[in-house]
This record gives sequence, structure tokens and C-alpha cells, in this order.
Amino acid sequence: MTERCSIEVDDVVLQYDETGSGEPPLLLLHGYTGAALDFVDVIPPLAIARRVVAYDQRGHGDSTNTGDAETYTFDRLTADLTAFVDALDLSPFDLLGHSMGGIISLRYVLDHPDRVRSLVLMDTGAAPAARLDTVFGGVFPIAREQGMPAVFALLRDFWMQQGGAPGTAGAAPSPEIVARVESKFARMDPEAFIALAGQLGEYPSMVERLGEIACPTTVIVGAHDTGLRASADVLAEGIPGATLVVIADAGHSPQEDQPDAWTAAVQHHLAAL
Repeated sequence: MTERCSIEVDDVVLQYDETGSGEPPLLLLHGYTGAALDFVDVIPPLAIARRVVAYDQRGHGDSTNTGDAETYTFDRLTADLTAFVDALDLSPFDLLGHSMGGIISLRYVLDHPDRVRSLVLMDTGAAPAARLDTVFGGVFPIAREQGMPAVFALLRDFWMQQGGAPGTAGAAPSPEIVARVESKFARMDPEAFIALAGQLGEYPSMVERLGEIACPTTVIVGAHDTGLRASADVLAEGIPGATLVVIADAGHSPQEDQPDAWTAAVQHHLAAL
């Protein structure tokens, strides 16, 4: 059974879900505009034989919204991860990072190679692939003036007209997934939405440091995630011994598009350790 918990780190309270028991634990780290909710459908099979933990990053989900753009940097997110791991005494642990969560995971493992038993990088990159502040810049004033529900409404209408959000598998998402996205947008801090979009477009490249990663690594990417498909190849080629898994008929969130295939890939990674 999943337990919803909270912990104070630095200047924020992080809300997290914890399921199952057994060591070493698996920590799931969501991406930009996401939440621990992103993994709700795939945690149960992963938690059959192990402890699985997933938290809402600052400015996301039920964690603290500071309302201050200066508190939303990749340095702060990485410090949050470090403090969270230390507070729950997770090390050594298996770490899975999705999208922005993958960037933070890369930074963490490069800083703390002795604490991470293995790494799964999903639909992410070691260097910026796109400037989201350019993509979303037109709705930043709306985020501040009208709130994130208004942003979601605009993006939903635009995506429906375009046949789906960029990086999706092309099929219309289920009403349940749409409701989850709406819930996540409604709870997100507008300042996090704005500041982290800029961070995603300008963070320092880690490509030259990929050879330093010594833990077993699997790179997962949705076949239709055109924005990050090439980045997955860079990760798989740059990390010694890394395995690349391309999930067919999946976009930027293969755990939602193809949960069975995604779960099988993660379980295979864990079983091989």
C-alpha cells in the first residue's frame, strides 16, 4: 500500500509516496510539470519486492510552492535530491530520472557516484535539446496573471488542434491521463513553470562527463519522442556499458503510453544487477 508522507529539506516541504519494502530502494524522479503521480500506474509491479519512493519536486504536485523564481534552479533541485536521499537514508539506491528529473539524476550521480547503485535515464538528455522558455514564453504572463489552470486550458486546446502534445505517440490521451495533467498544472507554481523552462534551455552540458558514470545504466526513450530521441543515443553511447531501450508506440512518457513494456524494461534492468 502506498503511503503519502512529507519531509522538510532546506526551505521547502517535499511530499512523497512510499510503497513496498526491500532493499535497495528505487527512487523515481519526475520531470518538468510532472509529479510523483506520473508513476502511479507502474509503481505497484515495481514495489512487489522492493521499496519504491517518488517525490514531488519543489514547485510541483503537493510540495512547496515558494512563489520565488530564484528558488527554482537546477542547483536547488539537485540539493533537494541530495537532502532527500540523506534524510530517508536511501543510499545505496537505484535511481530513475524522467526528463528534467533525468538531468537532476545525472548531476547527482556525477557528484555522488558512490551512493547510486544503478541508473535509469528516461526521455532526457545530457545537454539542452530545446528552449522551452521559447516554446512556452507566450503563456508566461497568463501563468502569472491567471494561474496555471488557464495555462493548461490553452495548451490543451492547442494540442487537441495539433493532434496531440509534442513528443506523444500520436494517439489521443485517455480522459484519466488528461485529468492527471490538469491536476498537475493546477498545483504547479507559476514561478517554477517559468524559471525551470529557462533552466531546461541553458543548463551546462554533461556530455563530456558521461564517461565518468560507472554504475550500471539503462537509457529508455519513447520511439516518438522526437525532441529527445537523439539525446538518448548520446547518453547510451557516452555512458560505459549503458543499454538503450526504445519503447515502440510511446512518446515522452512511455510509462503512461506503454506501461507494460516500460515496466518490463525497468524490471530487466533491476534483475540484471
